[in-house]
Amino acid sequence: MKQVIRVVGAAFIKNGRLFAARRSYGSEYVVHKFEFVGGKIEDGESPEDAIRRECREELDLDIAVIRALGSENYEYPDKTVNITVFLCRMLDEYTVKEHEECRWIPVSELEPSDWAPADRGILEGIKAEFSARYSFVTGASGYIGKAFCRELAADGQDLFITGRSEEKLKELREELVSSYGIKVRYFACDLTSEFDRARLFSAASGYTFRRLINVAGADTQMAFCDYSEGKIIMQSRILFEAAVSLTRFCLESRTQKFNVINISSVSGLQPMPYFAIYSALKGALTSFSVALSRELKGTGAVVTAVLPGAVYTRPDVADYIKTQGLWGKIAAKSPEFVAKHSLKAAGRGKVKYIPGVANKLMRVFTALVPQGIKQAFIAKKWSKTRKDAF
Repeated sequence: MKQVIRVVGAAFIKNGRLFAARRSYGSEYVVHKFEFVGGKIEDGESPEDAIRRECREELDLDIAVIRALGSENYEYPDKTVNITVFLCRMLDEYTVKEHEECRWIPVSELEPSDWAPADRGILEGIKAEFSARYSFVTGASGYIGKAFCRELAADGQDLFITGRSEEKLKELREELVSSYGIKVRYFACDLTSEFDRARLFSAASGYTFRRLINVAGADTQMAFCDYSEGKIIMQSRILFEAAVSLTRFCLESRTQKFNVINISSVSGLQPMPYFAIYSALKGALTSFSVALSRELKGTGAVVTAVLPGAVYTRPDVADYIKTQGLWGKIAAKSPEFVAKHSLKAAGRGKVKYIPGVANKLMRVFTALVPQGIKQAFIAKKWSKTRKDAF
């Protein structure tokens, strides 16, 4: 009976490339072949502890173990190897100590015949899973999020989507795959929780992103003194903190040409009594987008803040737009309009974009009105409205 050896390997995937180490010793089946950094699991050692130890021994490298990618049994003439490969992240620089060479190979260019035989089955799975370039959409199951997903899917773009409801995400995935034949990955997440976002980042690790569209939000509207502490935290996190957090994550795993679209609002252009938290946070998101756009100039990454006016979404929102009469009819836009024209604006490299001619004109004219008059008008108008639908 052949000896069964349990081994572990580390897969480091960054910007669409897999870290490969070429063996400098061993049997004729593995010498001079690429492999996953790793080795045998010692007695009393967990697989995760084993891969951490092996990376320190072979590369002088500390790592974070993210998740298992798969296991395979492979029979060599003299032994059976059971290998489990983990997706990992490098925490510092590595040093080549035991291998002939180490290199980063584009996932789409991986050749299994160049690798140790025991690694090839998992390698094929990595190639199938991580070769795509995804557009990441938050708030994907909402009205505007769905419109972006459909617009991108119609263009043949693979999607990574998130929202609060796993059931709604699953339904949307089935629709997009059936209608457009694209790849869609999803992960349900409460973006107001940093712990839930950490789970999302783990699930999305290793993928490469060509675009991030931050749609998730909460248009809670009420007098400030009516807010609870929990409601303040929730709205602050979903409207600003989550978008910033997702942006940082995707920038670390992006294609050379990359685009961030942050859905802000014309409400963020000026202080709005009775909508104070929402307008302040949307203003902060616009400011962040403009500043980051400048920081990233020349890197191939473009950041666009989209500032819609009223959008036909939930029934209560649509009903409210109707109360605005002719102006509501002229200025309000559909989610499809916002998605289509925002993508075009981002493609042109726009830093700030206001969908719709009427909303652009309103921005110009209101800029000429003294601040005190605007504040009085807004306070009178918005004090009669209350929304809390998150």
